[in-house]
Amino acid sequence: MGHKSSKGSVSITEYKGRIRLRWRHMQKRYSLNLSIWNQLNLLQAKKTALQIEQDIITENFDSTLVKYSGKKVEAAKAIPKSFVELFEEWTKSYKQMDCEVHTNYNSCRNMIRKWGKVNQDNVLSKLNKEIFCNITYNRRLTILKSFADWLITKGYWKQNPFQLVQRKKVKHLKIAKREPFTEIEITKILYAVKNDLFCTNATRYKHSYYYGFLYFMFKTGVRNAEAIGLRVASVNYMDKTITIKEVMARTLKSSCSIHRVRKETKNGKIRQLPFTLDLESLITPLIKNKQPDDLVFTSPKGKAIDDHNFQNRVFKVILSNLNIKERTLYACRHTFGSRCIDQGITPVMTAFLMGNNPETALKRYTHQINIPKDLPKI
Repeated sequence: MGHKSSKGSVSITEYKGRIRLRWRHMQKRYSLNLSIWNQLNLLQAKKTALQIEQDIITENFDSTLVKYSGKKVEAAKAIPKSFVELFEEWTKSYKQMDCEVHTNYNSCRNMIRKWGKVNQDNVLSKLNKEIFCNITYNRRLTILKSFADWLITKGYWKQNPFQLVQRKKVKHLKIAKREPFTEIEITKILYAVKNDLFCTNATRYKHSYYYGFLYFMFKTGVRNAEAIGLRVASVNYMDKTITIKEVMARTLKSSCSIHRVRKETKNGKIRQLPFTLDLESLITPLIKNKQPDDLVFTSPKGKAIDDHNFQNRVFKVILSNLNIKERTLYACRHTFGSRCIDQGITPVMTAFLMGNNPETALKRYTHQINIPKDLPKI
């Protein structure tokens, strides 16, 4: 006669050359066939038997027996990712972006975080309840539409709720603080900077230290981050060219040097500007004894220039004292585009020098500075 196991205990027997565990629990008999009967597998079977007995005592018994079968369960299927986690995965792995670095993806991620539970049936209504300007709405719509396509590809959604949604119309209004400076205003500003006209006794660093940086901005019309990130190696004395191919961009943390990141230009375009005689005389002393990877323009401490601080501590002070309407530093770029068109340079060449397409150059970065004295004759 065989020995009957006590209630809750697990017996280990050999059945057709394999290890078999048998036990009773809650008036039900269980049986579990494991691997081939040998000394090594028998040790593992004893551990499994002990696990089953412990789970019965602690009321953690898995009646499906999956826990004791040795089969692995995929964690991704057992614990589905949230909508926000999927968005972060898509952003990082497929868009090659980072929600902690790139502003638009960071803002979109923060928006969907507060939405709570999201699915393909309610996501559009949640977006439409947000209060943005039309430009911001269009940016979020573009990102979410692309994200929804990925969700469909991965099998999470069956359809794209944003597919037929129209973008909102945007009126491109001229920004007052980016209006171009006149020739007279440029002369006054550069003279004031070069001669420290408005430096107070408490000013630690003289305005004239930034003269080369500001002159370069007016002369070339480059973006702020392009001037800040310009390296010595980009200045070619042989070919008389300056190559604009990268920037030192702000991050979400701040605009100071330690938080800036080096990356390609805004639209990925590489362009070359003429290295004129006035720029050569300006830049040569600034790059003396510097290495090819060193920055051309730096702060007094040798770091990357913080254009936010420069705006508030230098540029704004000078404009105020000269009674010139307040502008941002980016107005130097608009001034350059307007002067190019005003002096007869074609829109195509203006766009090339600015790193834009002709339509953008005409639409956003050019303003007529000088009004003609006469009109075409009839």
